[in-house]
Amino acid sequence: MTAPFILYGNVNSQPASRIALFFRLAGIPFRYRHLDLRAGQQKSPEYQAINRFGRVPTLVHGDHSISESSVILTYLAEQTGQFGGRDEAEKLRLAEWLSWLADVLLPVQRARAVRKFNGDANALPWLDASAASGLKLFDQHLAGHSYIESERLTIADIFAFPWIDLLSESAVDEKDYPNVKAWADRIRTQPGYKPQYELMPSADAEC
Repeated sequence: MTAPFILYGNVNSQPASRIALFFRLAGIPFRYRHLDLRAGQQKSPEYQAINRFGRVPTLVHGDHSISESSVILTYLAEQTGQFGGRDEAEKLRLAEWLSWLADVLLPVQRARAVRKFNGDANALPWLDASAASGLKLFDQHLAGHSYIESERLTIADIFAFPWIDLLSESAVDEKDYPNVKAWADRIRTQPGYKPQYELMPSADAEC
């Protein structure tokens, strides 16, 4: 039977890796469609017909074409019954976490992007300081907590994890944030876990 979920992504994309990680941890097969971002395939008319923002990831499921990783994760949690909120109150808390994490940890991704893809190095002092500030807040929250919310793996953890999995590419030593490191190591022991560069292939595939 053909997998009902189609993920459009790129192996270097941390937002796309969140969706692939969800599928891997949930044990759900998916169809993968590779986009060559360097060639600008994400800006093609064909792709923008399913993603008006012209970036990855996109999830296609039935008649739905869904963009933005936080929205896709929330949708998948609802559709599959995995890693989401168990009641309305918990769903709201997870939505709050997704928004907060996107704010405080985004500089970690930006610092990686500048270093890995030859961005403007003049931005690094600000990005590095902002990343350290966000990671400190995250580390403080994780003190005494196994996971971000409800002491179980949720879409909040899956959303945050790719940034932490590649901290070295952001020039951050995860040992400086022991609670974050312990949390990340906990996720790495989950059945189905794969590191980012193994989550998605470099060509279309059935995963």
